[in-house]
Parts: sequence; structure tokens; C-alpha cells
Amino acid sequence: MIKCVIFDLGNVTIKFDETRTFKKWSSCGKYSYDEVKNYYKNSSARKAFEMGKITSKHFYETYVEDLGLKITVKEFEKCYCDIFTRNLEVEKIIKSLKGKIKLVLLSNTNEWQYEYARKKYKIISLFDDYVLSYKLGMRKPNPLIFIEAIKKSGTYPWNCAYFDDIPEFIVMARLIGIKAFQYKHNKKIKNDLKKVL
Repeated sequence: MIKCVIFDLGNVTIKFDETRTFKKWSSCGKYSYDEVKNYYKNSSARKAFEMGKITSKHFYETYVEDLGLKITVKEFEKCYCDIFTRNLEVEKIIKSLKGKIKLVLLSNTNEWQYEYARKKYKIISLFDDYVLSYKLGMRKPNPLIFIEAIKKSGTYPWNCAYFDDIPEFIVMARLIGIKAFQYKHNKKIKNDLKKVL
């Protein structure tokens, strides 16, 4: 019996698109859009920021230096954070579950983007508990972050359903015993929930 539903944040609870961010960094730096995108994907500074290992100032300065950006910290933060849009169907699902089942948010995120999203999207306040990479010092797919989510759930892993868009994270959650499903579109998440609730 499912007693807790765990949701990922980006591209599940809310959507995001980093296209504008990469275009901005490319336009005010010395690298192409594809080069900027590839740098970000493999960036050790991004991963460190998501684990709370470096400050926002350090993160900004690293990107300015590595990408040759001519951009103020305020401009950088704005274009880095303004990437989200609402996922109305998932919002409805979360609202329908509120008060009936425990809701936990599990996210690889950083202080800047999380605080921006939390202030802008009221749906985030509906969760009963939060497991955030930058506060814990670890990122998915580290099994310990999933164990922390299970602790927050107050139940056993097999009583938890988990939704994430990244296949690698789904595999790890299943290895720990969580009933995990890859989010691909809203029809699928509704069908997956029907299977377990």
C-alpha cells in the first residue's frame, strides 16, 4: 500500500527549459551555444553548487572565468533561474493527493534555483517534506539521498511511489525497493499512479 509519493522537481513538478540561459551565456561570452550547453552538462562547478559545496559567488565567478562571460552577478542569476514554467496537470495531481497521502519533494537543485522556484510556484509549498541536494551535500543517483527520502516518508521503501524524468535515478530508486516510475508525459503519470494507489 502506497503511503507516500515522492516527486522530482524539474521536469516533473514544474517544467524547465535552459535554452534561454545557454543563449544568453553564448551571446555575452566567447563560446557557441552548443559549447556552453556541453560545458554546463559536464560542469564540476554545477555539481558542486548542487551539493552546497561552493557558494553562489564561487559558482558565478567560475562560469565568468571559464566561459569568458561579460555579465553581472544579478544578470547571471536571473538568466540562470528564470527557466521554469508550471506543469498544470501535475499540479492537479499533487493537490488531489494533499492530505490523503504524504508528499515528499526530492531534487538535485541549488540554492538560487530552488529559492526562485519556491517563491514563484505555490505548488512547492504543498509538499510535506523536502530532500534537496544542496542541503544534504549529495546528489541523485547517490543511494543515500534516496534513503533520506525514505526516512522523510515515514514508511518503508515499498510503500513509496517515486516519479522522476531521469532513467538513471529511477533505476537506483528501484534498487532500494521504491516503486519508481519514469515521468514522460502527464497521461503516463496518471496511469502509473492508478497502478499503485
